[in-house]
Amino acid sequence: MSHWFGQAAQIVTGVSGISYAFGWLATARFYGTFGVDPEEAGITFGWLAIRAFLIGLTGLVVFVISRRLLQVAERSAPVVHIVESRGAIAVLSFVCCMGTAGLVALCYVGWATTRSGNADTVAVTFILLAGAVSTALVLRWRPPEVQMGWNTSLWLRGLAGALLGFLGVSLLLLPYQLSDHLAADVRAGREVRLPVAPGVPALQVTQVRLAAVDSQSPPSHLPSFTTCVSRLGGASGTSLYYIDGRVLRIADQNVIALGPCRSGS
Repeated sequence: MSHWFGQAAQIVTGVSGISYAFGWLATARFYGTFGVDPEEAGITFGWLAIRAFLIGLTGLVVFVISRRLLQVAERSAPVVHIVESRGAIAVLSFVCCMGTAGLVALCYVGWATTRSGNADTVAVTFILLAGAVSTALVLRWRPPEVQMGWNTSLWLRGLAGALLGFLGVSLLLLPYQLSDHLAADVRAGREVRLPVAPGVPALQVTQVRLAAVDSQSPPSHLPSFTTCVSRLGGASGTSLYYIDGRVLRIADQNVIALGPCRSGS
C-alpha cells in the first residue's frame, strides 16, 4: 500500500510540475506580447495551478493509453488472410486502384489550389481514368488468390508512437503557437475564450465599453463610450485594457466596464 501511494505521489508531482510549466509558459507568452506581466492580469499561482492541472491530467491519460497499447502490442502476432473469392478480389482491386487514383487526384487538387488557385479538370479526369484502367488490367490478369497480411503489433506500436509524439510536440510547441494565435486575435479586435473544462476558462479576453463612474471625473486617456476595448484582466483594483496597440491601466473605481461590445457596432 505504501509503495502504491509512493508511486501515486510521484506521478501527481510530475504531472503538477509539467502542467504548471506548460500553463506558465502559455500565459507569460500571451501577456508578454502586450508588455504585461501575468500577475498584473490576475494570474496567480492557485488560479494557474487548478487550470494547468486539468491539462496535465489529459496528458497523463494519453501517456497511459500509449503505454497500454505497447503492452497489447507485445502480445499480438501477425495475421494472414487468404482471399480466394472472385467477387472479393474484384472489390479489393477496385478499392486499391481507385483509392490510389483518388488520393493522387486529391493531392494534385490541393497542390494546384495553393499554386494557381484552381485545378485542371482534364488532369483530374486523367488520373481517375488511369485508376479505372489499372482496375481493369488487374481484373483481367486476376491472381488465383490474394494474401492480406495484418501485423497488429506494428499498428499498435505506430499508434502509441504517434500519440506520444503528439503529446511531446504539444508540450513543446503549443504554449508558443497557441499564445501567439490568441494574441493576434486580441490585436484584431476579437474576443478570446480558451476553456480547459466546461465553465472553466484558462484565458478569457472580452470586448467591453468603458464609462466613467458617477460623480467621478473620467481619466484623460479613457476611450469614448462608443469604442470597444479588450479587457485583458486585472488585479489589486486595476484592470488592463488593450486598444489600438496600447495597454491602458485604469483603476476600477474610476470606470465601469459594460458589455457585450462588438467592434463596428
